[in-house]
Amino acid sequence: MSMPRDFTVNGLAFSIHAGLSLLEKPQGREALYRLGATVAREWRRSRTFVFRGDVSRMQEYVNEFLRALRADFPRVIVGNFGGPEVVAEARRMPGGGWDGNLSLFLPKRAGGIFFNHTRVAEMANSSLLGGHKSSRERKMAARHRSYLFMFAVATLHELTHLFVAYLAQGSDDPNSYTPPDVSYLNYVGLVDPETNRSMTGESGRWIEGYLFGGSIEFYRDVSDDNGQAGIPHLLDGQALARKIHPDCILELVTRLQCQYHLRNQSLLRQSRGLLSLGSTEAGSSQQPGAFMRARREQSAPLYNVSINDLNRVPLEPGFILRPRLAAY
Repeated sequence: MSMPRDFTVNGLAFSIHAGLSLLEKPQGREALYRLGATVAREWRRSRTFVFRGDVSRMQEYVNEFLRALRADFPRVIVGNFGGPEVVAEARRMPGGGWDGNLSLFLPKRAGGIFFNHTRVAEMANSSLLGGHKSSRERKMAARHRSYLFMFAVATLHELTHLFVAYLAQGSDDPNSYTPPDVSYLNYVGLVDPETNRSMTGESGRWIEGYLFGGSIEFYRDVSDDNGQAGIPHLLDGQALARKIHPDCILELVTRLQCQYHLRNQSLLRQSRGLLSLGSTEAGSSQQPGAFMRARREQSAPLYNVSINDLNRVPLEPGFILRPRLAAY
């Protein structure tokens, strides 16, 4: 990846590593396998898009997709898009240079992920102010871990959208997106602006439901300031929101495990006081035809970051990554 000089890259680099690591685990691979088989089956059933791969080779496709992501992660863009509630958004890049070969995926030429600049800056600020001495420093350290958790889940969510793009071999046809019946609860992806009917499902939410037992949403803490990450909740199959215990956040960002510990109290998703702050939903803001524009890139330096250094980010507030130059 191309590394900016400013330390805001720390949290984002760790979160990308964490989100990808969850998919690389056996449970993550199984989830992608089942998602891929379901998407291919729905494409065939609805006759809206032709899957040109072989469903019997889906495990091979999952392995190739994850191998390619770890070797050459898709483009990462930090900017303002889609409103403050959109943490991240994956986009395809037709004409970027990948020929659709399912046996040789080229992530950087197939798409990228936009991350919300405001939220990334707030994550960086919480790292800068965090520590272990005063109550203020401890609060900021906990906030930083919540942001790492948020962006790790967002990364996993958006990589799932890119997995569907990979299976679609980079097609720019709206019918090549997640089929409408592949989702969780009432989440939708692309919406027809004329009829207001859903055109696609939500593969990111589907995989959250499969891996975590529900979708993850962040709600505003009315007693906290505007720099907060929000309070993460897990929405079950009845749309009841249960607060995720801080120990679970710590477990994910320190051990890359995702066994969720939930508070006993549950609230309806529409309950008063649950103000949506940072949903990991991304697909609904991207209408058909809103793709990344392929462009010629000037040579840029590429850097390597050690896994050991990445693992220090959630444990040591203010820790600065020291990337090593890999190539130009």
